[in-house]
Amino acid sequence: MSRHRLLTVALPLAGLVLSTSQAFGGQWPVFDHIRLTPTGIPARITVTSENGKTWTKLEKQDFLLSGKVDIKMDKGKVTWFWVKHGNKEIAANGTGRANSHKSEVNLPTSTANMGIAAIAAVSACNAKIKTGAEIYKDQLVGITTDLELFAAAETNSEKLTRSAFAAFPVTVKCVGVPLDAQDPKGPVADTDDVKQPEEKFKVRAAALGIHKPQSQACPTKAQINARFETNFAGKVTFIYRQAGGGKSAPITVMSAKKPNGKFYAVHNQVVDIKKAVDTKYMVEVVGKGVISDWQALKVPCKIGLGGDGDLANPSPQPFKVLSAQLGIKGPKTKVCPNKAVLTAWFKTNKPGKVGFRLMRKDGPAGPMIFATAVKAPSGYMATYTRTIAITNPINTSYSAIVPGSGGLTSNFVPLKASCSLSQPGAILGE
Repeated sequence: MSRHRLLTVALPLAGLVLSTSQAFGGQWPVFDHIRLTPTGIPARITVTSENGKTWTKLEKQDFLLSGKVDIKMDKGKVTWFWVKHGNKEIAANGTGRANSHKSEVNLPTSTANMGIAAIAAVSACNAKIKTGAEIYKDQLVGITTDLELFAAAETNSEKLTRSAFAAFPVTVKCVGVPLDAQDPKGPVADTDDVKQPEEKFKVRAAALGIHKPQSQACPTKAQINARFETNFAGKVTFIYRQAGGGKSAPITVMSAKKPNGKFYAVHNQVVDIKKAVDTKYMVEVVGKGVISDWQALKVPCKIGLGGDGDLANPSPQPFKVLSAQLGIKGPKTKVCPNKAVLTAWFKTNKPGKVGFRLMRKDGPAGPMIFATAVKAPSGYMATYTRTIAITNPINTSYSAIVPGSGGLTSNFVPLKASCSLSQPGAILGE
């Protein structure tokens, strides 16, 4: 019999091959735990709008993540650890040779390494619009980005690596769109834009824009943006007119020179909306005969606010894994070949796919596995079951980890088989 005998695990989705040895106890390094924990203030990144209607772009920027590394061995010595963000290794440190290691690490990275979290940042900004937030105001939202900690350990004769995921919080600033963002970006001012000593102050044109609320939840607000082009700096006095005869008191604003060399005066007016509205607005420059086009404001108010201040018909909540649990039903006899049945359960807040990895306590985490959550008597539950074929003695334990869920993991569950009796025949299991 060779020194290394293989125990093949029939987990085709997990892709795990478990190695053991008759002399396993004294030769192989064994991890007790490996953890990467976020510390400090969450990093801040920026999302902007390119079309003035939705947030579309995650800005390229560098930022710093701070964390705590905690590695401990049952057997063997830690020799090295390194951290990855996306596809980039962002930190690496030697530890010497010790049976445990703890340290604070500062991890320089950038938005280019965020992968799917970059899409999540833009989506989180636009989700604010669906709840009634206004795109012309800055918004702050929180997301997480996954980092992976790898550790290397060894005894005098063997080496082993293992990894663990950690979700680091990140604050996203959704930058508001300026209300005068539609200002033309033409060439430097023409000669008739320059104030001449004998020229009188004149309002050349008036325009009106309305920023409507993105949701149908009321009460809410709309914002009216009045803009006036003048021949040079000066005072503009105007009134708002509403369809049906309503009008505001006279309002005076100052025009000023813009970067394109032209002169504009801008006024912003907030309109409170408590019930359904379907009307039009325009602006008129007092005594000048200069008016804007009519602009429509229509808000159906199909969703009302409840007594507790939340939406009476709230927007759908994002899919979330609430808990993870693992169980293993081992062989009842000492006869091998034999089999064990591994089952993982995940409780969620709604139907959907749960992505997870199986981790052996003395080995690395396997690839992603997916299970679908469906309605259960106590909420929503995803279940995953596989048979493990056992041909050699084994004494280890397993856990299920859910990446991107704030470090959610199941309990470690032992799997033991002595295989003190053997029988001929094919390997059991799938």
